[in-house]
Amino acid sequence: MILFAAAIMMAFGASAQMSLVKDLAKKATSGNPQALFEVMEQIEPAFTNPESANDVLTWYTAGKAAFGIYDTMFGAKSLGQPVDDNMMSAALGAAFDYYQKALTLDTIVEMDKNGMPKLNKDGSKKVKTKYSKEIVGALTSHMGDIANAGNIFLQANDWQGAADAFGKYADIASSAFAIKNGVAAPDSILSEVRFYQGYAQYQVQDFENAYYSLDKARKLGYTDNNIVDFQTSALANMVQGMLDKNEYDKANNFIDNALKGDPNNATLHDIKGFTVELKDGVDAALPFYRKATETDPTYANAFFDVGRCLYLQAQKIIDDNPNATNKELVPKLKPIYDAAIPYLEKAIELNTNPNDNKAKNVLDDILYKFEVMGVKR
Repeated sequence: MILFAAAIMMAFGASAQMSLVKDLAKKATSGNPQALFEVMEQIEPAFTNPESANDVLTWYTAGKAAFGIYDTMFGAKSLGQPVDDNMMSAALGAAFDYYQKALTLDTIVEMDKNGMPKLNKDGSKKVKTKYSKEIVGALTSHMGDIANAGNIFLQANDWQGAADAFGKYADIASSAFAIKNGVAAPDSILSEVRFYQGYAQYQVQDFENAYYSLDKARKLGYTDNNIVDFQTSALANMVQGMLDKNEYDKANNFIDNALKGDPNNATLHDIKGFTVELKDGVDAALPFYRKATETDPTYANAFFDVGRCLYLQAQKIIDDNPNATNKELVPKLKPIYDAAIPYLEKAIELNTNPNDNKAKNVLDDILYKFEVMGVKR
């Protein structure tokens, strides 16, 4: 009896929630600003109720109220009246979120006169949409508004706001319905928007999303503003996060996928070497560092990494043979040091940071060891 009573209460709660949504749906069409704000306040519980959360009417109603609030405030601002810009932008962002959610739920099963679902020839249920046309119209007609909001956020260094707004614009402006309605943005605009979306995500250290946004920008043809450096740096930070958690295989797989799409990126080869080195040591990492120098002969860090790994190989020989004399060590060490020196000298030549002396320090130590062992270059 307790379980039965609980089931009745749950059913009643769901029914009451949908009844409230239907009432709010009527209020959302009133155009009254106060009524629209009341809709936004009162509909929130319906977002988490199991029944109402999966009903298109819930999200359609919320989106309609949010767009109504934005349009009312925008109209007032256009007439020179004072408005809360933050509230206006928040309403616009929420409207996009709600309507995009509503689009995914807007499928209504067609019923016959006996109350049974109509079927397609393949036996599937026939469905139709109820709100999609209106939703698509609102989303596409407000694309410029959300893009402008992104620019405002960007100028104010509100990175998260900019990232969210630019993402919404790009998603809608490249959507199938935007293409169908002839309002899709050209690649030249989409690529720039995706860049600034990724740039904003990078600023809040959302490196994974930044990487993918910048990747989309590059695939659309964007080449400005050091995009390759930003994307590579985002990837490096992502990989570092994985390595900090000892997720070596995950990091390696991610870098390998990145290299498939960008095989001429020397930094990626260098990052691959670093990842391999942490798990498998310098011997396994050296081929990747060498590949980085071959891919970009001006990339100083790769030359240093090759020289450093060779130096470490020699150091291991010293450590493994604590009782060996200089005479015994020279034949083993000199070929390795001879191979390392050109890479370290190249790294020093290419280095543009006057405070970065790591390559010089390693080279000086090799030359000191030569002197101690009585070896001439």
